[in-house]
Amino acid sequence: MQLKTLQTKLEVAPIQEIGAILDIKVGQVGANGTADYIGLAIENIENSITRIDDAIKELQAIKKDMKSQQDTIKIGSAKWLSDNGIDKLQGDRISSVSVSPKKESIELIVTNEEACINAGHFKTVLDKTSLKHALIDGAEIDGASLEVTYSEDTLRVNKRKAKLSEDKS
Repeated sequence: MQLKTLQTKLEVAPIQEIGAILDIKVGQVGANGTADYIGLAIENIENSITRIDDAIKELQAIKKDMKSQQDTIKIGSAKWLSDNGIDKLQGDRISSVSVSPKKESIELIVTNEEACINAGHFKTVLDKTSLKHALIDGAEIDGASLEVTYSEDTLRVNKRKAKLSEDKS
Protein backbone atom coordinates (compact mmCIF):
# COMPACT_ATOMS: atom_id res chain seq x y z
CA MET A 1 0.00 0.00 0.00
CA GLN A 2 1.38 3.40 -0.97
CA LEU A 3 1.09 6.19 1.55
CA LYS A 4 -0.69 9.34 0.43
CA THR A 5 1.75 12.18 -0.06
CA LEU A 6 1.03 15.87 -0.26
CA GLN A 7 2.72 17.38 -3.28
CA THR A 8 3.40 21.08 -3.60
CA LYS A 9 3.63 23.29 -6.65
CA LEU A 10 7.12 24.29 -5.52
CA GLU A 11 8.47 20.83 -6.36
CA VAL A 12 8.18 21.48 -10.09
CA ALA A 13 8.12 25.29 -10.31
CA PRO A 14 10.84 27.27 -12.06
CA ILE A 15 12.60 29.85 -9.90
CA GLN A 16 10.71 32.79 -11.44
CA GLU A 17 7.37 31.32 -10.24
CA ILE A 18 8.39 30.54 -6.63
CA GLY A 19 7.60 34.04 -5.33
CA ALA A 20 4.13 34.11 -6.88
CA ILE A 21 3.30 30.67 -5.50
CA LEU A 22 4.43 31.74 -2.03
CA ASP A 23 2.44 35.02 -2.26
CA ILE A 24 -0.72 33.00 -2.93
CA LYS A 25 0.11 30.46 -0.22
CA VAL A 26 0.74 33.11 2.48
CA GLY A 27 -2.67 34.63 1.64
CA GLN A 28 -4.32 31.21 2.01
CA VAL A 29 -2.61 29.76 5.09
CA GLY A 30 -0.55 32.56 6.65
CA ALA A 31 3.17 32.75 7.38
CA ASN A 32 3.37 29.61 9.54
CA GLY A 33 1.49 27.54 6.97
CA THR A 34 3.74 28.91 4.22
CA ALA A 35 6.84 27.89 6.18
CA ASP A 36 5.37 24.39 6.51
CA TYR A 37 4.55 24.39 2.77
CA ILE A 38 8.17 25.25 1.88
CA GLY A 39 9.47 22.64 4.32
CA LEU A 40 7.08 20.03 2.89
CA ALA A 41 8.30 20.71 -0.66
CA ILE A 42 11.94 20.33 0.36
CA GLU A 43 11.18 17.21 2.44
CA ASN A 44 9.27 15.62 -0.46
CA ILE A 45 12.26 16.13 -2.73
CA GLU A 46 14.66 14.79 -0.06
CA ASN A 47 12.45 11.69 0.28
CA SER A 48 12.43 11.21 -3.50
CA ILE A 49 16.22 11.50 -3.59
CA THR A 50 16.47 8.91 -0.79
CA ARG A 51 14.22 6.52 -2.73
CA ILE A 52 16.35 7.05 -5.84
CA ASP A 53 19.55 6.41 -3.83
CA ASP A 54 18.01 3.19 -2.45
CA ALA A 55 17.00 2.10 -5.95
CA ILE A 56 20.50 2.82 -7.24
CA LYS A 57 22.02 0.68 -4.45
CA GLU A 58 19.60 -2.12 -5.27
CA LEU A 59 20.38 -1.89 -8.99
CA GLN A 60 24.13 -1.85 -8.27
CA ALA A 61 23.74 -5.04 -6.21
CA ILE A 62 21.78 -6.66 -9.05
CA LYS A 63 24.43 -5.51 -11.55
CA LYS A 64 27.21 -6.94 -9.38
CA ASP A 65 25.38 -10.29 -9.17
CA MET A 66 24.84 -10.31 -12.94
CA LYS A 67 28.51 -9.57 -13.64
CA SER A 68 29.47 -12.34 -11.24
CA GLN A 69 27.14 -14.76 -13.04
CA GLN A 70 28.55 -13.62 -16.39
CA ASP A 71 32.06 -14.45 -15.13
CA THR A 72 30.79 -17.80 -13.80
CA ILE A 73 29.39 -18.66 -17.26
CA LYS A 74 32.63 -17.64 -18.99
CA ILE A 75 34.87 -19.58 -16.60
CA GLY A 76 32.59 -22.63 -16.50
CA SER A 77 32.17 -22.68 -20.27
CA ALA A 78 35.91 -22.27 -20.84
CA LYS A 79 36.56 -25.18 -18.46
CA TRP A 80 33.97 -27.31 -20.29
CA LEU A 81 35.51 -26.47 -23.67
CA SER A 82 39.04 -27.23 -22.39
CA ASP A 83 37.93 -30.45 -20.68
CA ASN A 84 36.49 -31.56 -24.01
CA GLY A 85 39.60 -30.56 -25.99
CA ILE A 86 37.80 -27.77 -27.84
CA ASP A 87 39.58 -24.46 -28.47
CA LYS A 88 36.80 -22.82 -30.48
CA LEU A 89 33.11 -23.51 -30.97
CA GLN A 90 31.21 -22.00 -33.94
CA GLY A 91 27.72 -20.61 -33.40
CA ASP A 92 24.67 -19.88 -35.57
CA ARG A 93 23.88 -16.45 -34.04
CA ILE A 94 27.42 -15.54 -32.96
CA SER A 95 30.50 -16.33 -34.93
CA SER A 96 32.22 -18.33 -32.19
CA VAL A 97 33.25 -18.80 -28.59
CA SER A 98 36.81 -19.67 -27.77
CA VAL A 99 38.97 -20.26 -24.74
CA SER A 100 41.25 -17.37 -23.81
CA PRO A 101 44.32 -18.51 -21.93
CA LYS A 102 44.89 -17.39 -18.35
CA LYS A 103 46.41 -13.94 -17.99
CA GLU A 104 49.03 -13.08 -15.43
CA SER A 105 48.23 -10.11 -13.23
CA ILE A 106 50.69 -8.52 -10.88
CA GLU A 107 49.49 -6.82 -7.71
CA LEU A 108 51.75 -4.63 -5.61
CA ILE A 109 51.79 -5.46 -1.90
CA VAL A 110 53.50 -2.84 0.29
CA THR A 111 54.35 -4.02 3.79
CA ASN A 112 56.74 -1.22 4.74
CA GLU A 113 55.89 2.09 3.10
CA GLU A 114 58.73 3.98 4.82
CA ALA A 115 61.37 1.56 3.48
CA CYS A 116 60.00 2.01 -0.04
CA ILE A 117 60.08 5.81 0.32
CA ASN A 118 63.65 5.65 1.65
CA ALA A 119 64.57 3.58 -1.40
CA GLY A 120 63.48 6.54 -3.57
CA HIS A 121 60.04 5.33 -4.66
CA PHE A 122 57.91 8.41 -3.97
CA LYS A 123 56.67 11.52 -5.70
CA THR A 124 56.15 15.11 -4.59
CA VAL A 125 52.69 16.59 -4.99
CA LEU A 126 51.33 20.09 -4.52
CA ASP A 127 49.86 20.76 -1.07
CA LYS A 128 46.82 22.71 -2.20
CA THR A 129 45.49 23.19 1.33
CA SER A 130 48.63 24.94 2.62
CA LEU A 131 48.87 26.93 -0.63
CA LYS A 132 45.29 28.16 -0.23
CA HIS A 133 45.90 29.12 3.41
CA ALA A 134 49.09 30.98 2.47
CA LEU A 135 47.25 32.97 -0.21
CA ILE A 136 44.38 33.72 2.19
CA ASP A 137 46.98 34.96 4.71
CA GLY A 138 48.24 37.42 2.07
CA ALA A 139 51.23 35.65 0.56
CA GLU A 140 51.96 36.36 -3.10
CA ILE A 141 52.93 33.19 -4.91
CA ASP A 142 53.74 33.04 -8.64
CA GLY A 143 51.49 30.58 -10.43
CA ALA A 144 48.68 30.66 -7.89
CA SER A 145 45.82 32.96 -7.01
CA LEU A 146 42.46 32.83 -5.29
CA GLU A 147 39.16 33.16 -7.09
CA VAL A 148 36.12 34.07 -5.03
CA THR A 149 32.68 33.07 -6.26
CA TYR A 150 29.32 33.60 -4.63
CA SER A 151 26.32 31.32 -4.71
CA GLU A 152 22.72 32.47 -4.69
CA ASP A 153 20.99 33.10 -1.40
CA THR A 154 19.39 29.88 -0.28
CA LEU A 155 17.08 28.66 2.43
CA ARG A 156 17.91 26.70 5.55
CA VAL A 157 15.10 24.52 6.87
CA ASN A 158 15.03 23.95 10.62
CA LYS A 159 13.15 20.70 11.30
CA ARG A 160 13.35 20.89 15.09
CA LYS A 161 9.58 21.39 15.55
CA ALA A 162 8.78 18.64 13.09
CA LYS A 163 11.11 16.30 14.95
CA LEU A 164 9.56 17.22 18.30
CA SER A 165 6.01 16.62 17.01
CA GLU A 166 7.07 13.24 15.55
CA ASP A 167 8.59 12.23 18.89
CA LYS A 168 5.33 13.05 20.70
CA SER A 169 3.30 10.86 18.33
